[in-house]
Amino acid sequence: MRNLSAIALLVASLALTGCGGKTVTTSDGSKVHVDGNGDGATIKTDDGEITVGKGLPDGFPKDDVPVVDGTIIGGSKGTDTGPYAWSVVVQSDGDASDVFGDAKSKLEGAGFTAGQNMDMGEVHTGQFTSAKYEVSVNAAKTGSTVTVTYLVRVPPAS
Repeated sequence: MRNLSAIALLVASLALTGCGGKTVTTSDGSKVHVDGNGDGATIKTDDGEITVGKGLPDGFPKDDVPVVDGTIIGGSKGTDTGPYAWSVVVQSDGDASDVFGDAKSKLEGAGFTAGQNMDMGEVHTGQFTSAKYEVSVNAAKTGSTVTVTYLVRVPPAS
């Protein structure tokens, strides 16, 4: 699955510009098929499938996992058995600490429990869990805005 994530990053930019429907051979000999339409892309390998696009990804649990106010610049849907089920990237105005605090408050208000948090100046990260989801949040100052990345996963059944 690590290979799938790396491949997704490499080919997503091509697919988002409309260069989809191609099969690519990676440096390790793996075959990757990319379908894209300019608004999104689906990347398929033997390891699984990831869909990347603009806005919230299909099936994102927006009623259970609130995100900060801002511009959603992209999202992806991974595989159910992968390291994440969904990711979302939001650009927001303000200070990274304040934006992370807003993300934390929204998640705690939705029933999440905060786990480990780290403050590294202009970068703030945290882990949050609920009965249904595990969420990692990263808020980082990027130029004049704050970029907030959410990784949402369904925990394995115990």
